[in-house]
Amino acid sequence: MLSMRTGIFLLLPFIAASLFSAQAFTQAPAKTRANGAAQASALNAPLPDPAELHARALANEKKLAAEQERYNCRVTDVETETDKRGNVKKTSTVVMDQFYVNGIPIERILSKNGKALSPGEEKKQNKQVMKETIQYSNQAAARKETGKQEEQADELLAAMMLTNGRREIENGRRVLDYDIVPNPKFHARNLYQRFAKAMRGTVSIDEQTGEVIDFNVKSVTDLKLGGGLLANIHKGLWVHIHNHEQPDGVWLNDLAEGSGNANALFFFHPYFRFKETTSDCRLYTTAATQVGRAKPVK
Repeated sequence: MLSMRTGIFLLLPFIAASLFSAQAFTQAPAKTRANGAAQASALNAPLPDPAELHARALANEKKLAAEQERYNCRVTDVETETDKRGNVKKTSTVVMDQFYVNGIPIERILSKNGKALSPGEEKKQNKQVMKETIQYSNQAAARKETGKQEEQADELLAAMMLTNGRREIENGRRVLDYDIVPNPKFHARNLYQRFAKAMRGTVSIDEQTGEVIDFNVKSVTDLKLGGGLLANIHKGLWVHIHNHEQPDGVWLNDLAEGSGNANALFFFHPYFRFKETTSDCRLYTTAATQVGRAKPVK
């Protein structure tokens, strides 16, 4: 059973591909803090063509779906409900194991609020995990779910455009940074797209693989649907997602967090904060023998 916030970063693998399929790219002057002529030249080189980055992102995601299945990670989800003044009303902590089947994350709940599951809860959880594992072991079912995620990502990202593109060198790798702004030529047709068009922020992308490293956005206007009865998203809603490359080249999510005042989409409490961290990722062979441990999340 997927955690509440997993719905947000399930879309992340498709963000790079969808963003790069757009035509709205502008390049800012390169930063000049590089050391040495070679590094300065790398920074000042023209940014890659969007179509080229699109192809890289898609190719890497196809490879990633198979490689992810060798990982088992620990996920800790902390959700906090507050009143309108920010005072905490309720905090919920759920710890889960996460693994992948044909690119689809499967989560097994281990504890809630520091307490292990009861025998009845554990039996129910095992049944649910087995059901999802069998379901997504069928490649057609996995592709159908992936298609839904791609469609949602496209709905969100069609309303956005990238501007002020620039390149940095971080730990010897080329990183592309863009500002995310509303696409003025796009007319939103549903709540997802209206939500996306209200967001501004930044995205950082690994140039070699097209993988999203960091995605950080905040809403700049209020949104209401049905006079606020069907959906109500207030200005200032914030979502931040971060990916980390493992030693063998696989990219895994290590952080999803956010806060705001909303009652729509992925958010079910009027005032909330959430933080979902992934750590203790272990690498297994196809025979389920542990062969190594991924770099811990900081």
